[in-house]
Amino acid sequence: MKIASSARCRLCIAIAGTALGLTGVCDRAVLAQDAFASVETEMESGPQDVPGREKGERSTLELKREATPPAKPVTPEPLDWFGGKPWWEWSAATGNWGGARSWFDDHGFAFAGSLTLDWSSVWDGGVRNVASTRTLTDFNLTIDTQKFLGLEGGTFFIDFYSTDGRGGSADAGDFQGFSNIQTDANLDQIAEVWYEQWILGKLLRVKVGKVDANSEFAFVDVAGTFLNSSAGVSPPIFNLTTYPDPAMSVNIFVYPTKNVYLGFGLYDGATADGIRTGGRGPATFFSDSKSSSWFFIGEAGVTWESLGSLGGGRVAAGGWGHTARYDRFDGDTQDGTEGFFAMAEQQLINGGGEEGDDERGLFCFARYAWADEDVSEACQHVGGGFVQRGTFGDRRDDEAGVFVSWVDLSDDENAGFAQDETTVELYYRIAITPFFAITPDLQYIVNPSGDRDIDDSIVGSLRFELAF
Repeated sequence: MKIASSARCRLCIAIAGTALGLTGVCDRAVLAQDAFASVETEMESGPQDVPGREKGERSTLELKREATPPAKPVTPEPLDWFGGKPWWEWSAATGNWGGARSWFDDHGFAFAGSLTLDWSSVWDGGVRNVASTRTLTDFNLTIDTQKFLGLEGGTFFIDFYSTDGRGGSADAGDFQGFSNIQTDANLDQIAEVWYEQWILGKLLRVKVGKVDANSEFAFVDVAGTFLNSSAGVSPPIFNLTTYPDPAMSVNIFVYPTKNVYLGFGLYDGATADGIRTGGRGPATFFSDSKSSSWFFIGEAGVTWESLGSLGGGRVAAGGWGHTARYDRFDGDTQDGTEGFFAMAEQQLINGGGEEGDDERGLFCFARYAWADEDVSEACQHVGGGFVQRGTFGDRRDDEAGVFVSWVDLSDDENAGFAQDETTVELYYRIAITPFFAITPDLQYIVNPSGDRDIDDSIVGSLRFELAF
């Protein structure tokens, strides 16, 4: 039965309103947010490749490619369901739900869910040589307004996640965070609720709502499979409103050409005032008695399809600022702080195989960030590495990578750091099935947290990823 256009609009508005209301309920029921400790918190960036959670567009050329649907096969492809494809070939562990999943997708509703589990052990050095686990369970819904309402260029998104963890950086003693799903406390929250609209064709993109800023700013696409948090966000961007604390925001991106973008975001900065925004709605977005702080960030970049004999790539740079009042390490205070960042990524060798297969091959990336060492524990960061997508023979969905990350910890004598921290990470991601992967990961951490009393750490991890 078809839903009338006005009824569809009312339903979409109701979903959005309910979601924002539940965000507040989740906050009050689960977390005592106002008791959150201090401005200087351990950097967390969150997992980069959770099913259903897409990053912001960097090139409208990509959209043009997606807008041209592939030719339909003469013989319909078997469904991901019993009687169709074998279970181990399904794209999700729960399959197509007897065809219902495809029906929902055709009508604009895309459901996704996943479970990420990290088991890790501090094999040598660090604070304690023990093993620990962390989990992230994520469920999200994306509504394509063109399919659902006939409104071209619109997307509504809502994301819920639950985290649970024991041990981690407290055992390794590291500053950067060797597991990007670690959280300071166990959380259950509606983390993101936003609406995005393309305007004037592909010239302007506006996203409003509760957003993970790292899905729009300061990310490196090719670095998404590393476990270390610094591969996702450089530590000097210490106020970025990202996992586990997305925040209410307004984001505007302009695409003057298909390969150039300029973006700006204004976010609720209440985390700097001791209020965790991850379980909240718009309560502290506007100035009130609890917080009047804002975080703002901008980024500009250039992408290309090929560079001489090399494949596609991107360079980008940006800056950020925060309006909160900060305690300086010298005992004084200051109004606001700021910083900047830059990044680059490049495909060095095309994976070959299928024509136009530019998703596989050898990639490299690098990133840099700076912040004021008078208020930020991490004042500089340099990181980079290599990723091989598609490894041996028919292991086209496996990945391997190496990442080196150096963080310059504040030299202010009152900050308490004696040295700088460096981490080297190696991983190999094994795609067991399209919906299940295991990643053995090894990290060597030099000068954990810049503390001379903590020996260099060796941390071994296994990450299990299951897409529902």
